[in-house]
Amino acid sequence: MTFIERQKMVKTPSFKPIRPSFRERQFGSEFNRWEMNLLKQFSYAKQSRNPVISGVVIFDRKLGRNRFVLIPAAHLAQDYVICECPADFQVPSNLSNVTIQGSRRIFLDHWEILVEKISYDKEKIPIKPEISFRDFRDHLLSQWGGISPLLSDLLAFQFVSSPPILDLGLSGGLNLTVYDGTNRGESKNLLGYFKNMLPPDITLGKSGCLALPELAADQALSPFSWNFKSFDADKPLSQNLLTFLDKRKSKKFSEISIGLGSKRSRPQSIYDPPLTLVDQPTLLPDNVEMLKMNFDPPLEVTKYIITMQMLHPTLGKTQADFEEMLSITSSNIIEIAEKYDIPQTVRSHGLFDPSYYGKPQSILRLGLASARTEEKQSTDNEELIRLFHSVFMKNMETVMEAWDEVFTKKGVEIASLDEFDRQLLKFISEKESEFGLGLDALTEHFASNKFQEFKIRQHLDDLKNVGKICEPKFNVFKSLPFE
Repeated sequence: MTFIERQKMVKTPSFKPIRPSFRERQFGSEFNRWEMNLLKQFSYAKQSRNPVISGVVIFDRKLGRNRFVLIPAAHLAQDYVICECPADFQVPSNLSNVTIQGSRRIFLDHWEILVEKISYDKEKIPIKPEISFRDFRDHLLSQWGGISPLLSDLLAFQFVSSPPILDLGLSGGLNLTVYDGTNRGESKNLLGYFKNMLPPDITLGKSGCLALPELAADQALSPFSWNFKSFDADKPLSQNLLTFLDKRKSKKFSEISIGLGSKRSRPQSIYDPPLTLVDQPTLLPDNVEMLKMNFDPPLEVTKYIITMQMLHPTLGKTQADFEEMLSITSSNIIEIAEKYDIPQTVRSHGLFDPSYYGKPQSILRLGLASARTEEKQSTDNEELIRLFHSVFMKNMETVMEAWDEVFTKKGVEIASLDEFDRQLLKFISEKESEFGLGLDALTEHFASNKFQEFKIRQHLDDLKNVGKICEPKFNVFKSLPFE
């Protein structure tokens, strides 16, 4: 008898991509060249007997009244030096950029720098991204197909982010709501993908920790200045999130970009917070798909994002420039409303709010993000106008074309209604005279039997109850414009 040995089936382990790191970076390939230059200069300077060394101050009273720690940059704690000030010196404030001069001294069982002079500036290191914005965009979306260059730019600008708008007292960042034209939940998959592309300690907004064995202490470090958060736009948004989206102020971060993902292809209504409170709504077309690929997130993505947060372009060069930019962007928003014949009652709300705290600031944020990618010190009116037409307006055209049933031509909001109610309301809005439209015209168009006539009457009562129509005379109906 011959026995055949059954081969054991070996299960191939599922692929798990390596998560990028931020605080724990240690290999040269994980750093930008300008970061490596900072680390090398810092390390070289602290070896001198009489060091002259630049960095960022970490001050905590538990370290001692006259002692602070100097690190190469606020986000680079891979190296440090302990500094001791004479009793008559003022210790620099936490997170200030300084250059110190002093001498190496032995304190108990370790050495520190005895500070002799402090200047409140930092040695200038050219900060330059190693790849272009287009390359960054392609790396960021490398696992996605069917996303147009325009939508790719908007999604990538969210991670470039914008610096704070100090003239308005607002935090930086760029917020988008991604609606889903695929009916497959790809918008939420996209936001989950973005989170996996970024270091967890950035997305979670974690504070760092610097171990100081010489002092038998651990020193807390501030989280990275920029943060990305994503939320489900189809669930009620928390009050904290609504407040931030409305006020755009944060005590913890100087910049926060928010991504809201909806499985719907259009907003629930013109009042919908994910529509009214973000900088722009976007729409994934039906051919967008996540490609089946096994790959580790490119290091270039994290490196590029870090570099962008170190660049701080301004809105013009003077206060007069800024005021003029506000005026131009307000006119831009009015231009959109006029193009789509938006009623006056709608123009002061959400997408079409031309006030300085409304949608003009969204165009300003786009301008600042673009200036970062081009390594400019400031943006100007010409660039803002170009971005408005080539990015902001183009995106709105795409969205408005897909949302032909957000509200009627007379300004009655219909996005929140079901399909039959929308058809009923559109018919009334299009066919009514100045006195309204009779029930006979509605039943002739929509009903073929008594049961359907009864159903139409029920739907008309529902539309009255939610304020979409009124009944000025018995069985005569008139649409009510958006208010």
